[in-house]
Amino acid sequence: MSFRRMLAVVVLGATAPVWAQSSAPTAAQRALIDLHYSAYGVAGDAAKVFAQTTTPDFQSCGANGSDCQGREPLAGQLGGIKKGLPDMKWEVLEVIAAGDRIVVRGQGSGTPAGPFFGVPHTGRSFKVMSIDIHTLRDGKIAYTHHLEDWAGAIRQLTGQSGH
Repeated sequence: MSFRRMLAVVVLGATAPVWAQSSAPTAAQRALIDLHYSAYGVAGDAAKVFAQTTTPDFQSCGANGSDCQGREPLAGQLGGIKKGLPDMKWEVLEVIAAGDRIVVRGQGSGTPAGPFFGVPHTGRSFKVMSIDIHTLRDGKIAYTHHLEDWAGAIRQLTGQSGH
């Protein structure tokens, strides 16, 4: 089993029958994901894009599931982050579909314009991996569970090794 497939099994909490159903996303699912992630780059209008790609009751939750927010607060938070990361990009590297769930392996990058996560401005950039599990309803994203490697970003910004 490839690493990608093993990751999908672990991330989705899937059993063998569900695993057999995982595949590449449909064209509509991929278009939805590409549009949704366009909001995360500095040129993207998060409020406008999220209104198109998410349900009105959308929730985006951190890794432990306790820190959730709706689309308007998330759009506002992204606006603040983009001010501090004027070259922020978020790339979709891999997409796996399983029923009403879409798993996205992404990569965020940027160069902070000032202090970031308590790290003084150094002019260094970072690249971090992200894993997002999106649950779809009626062709839109209703729920997202996300995890980003912000500790890795801090290590890169401070010049520390990744180990």
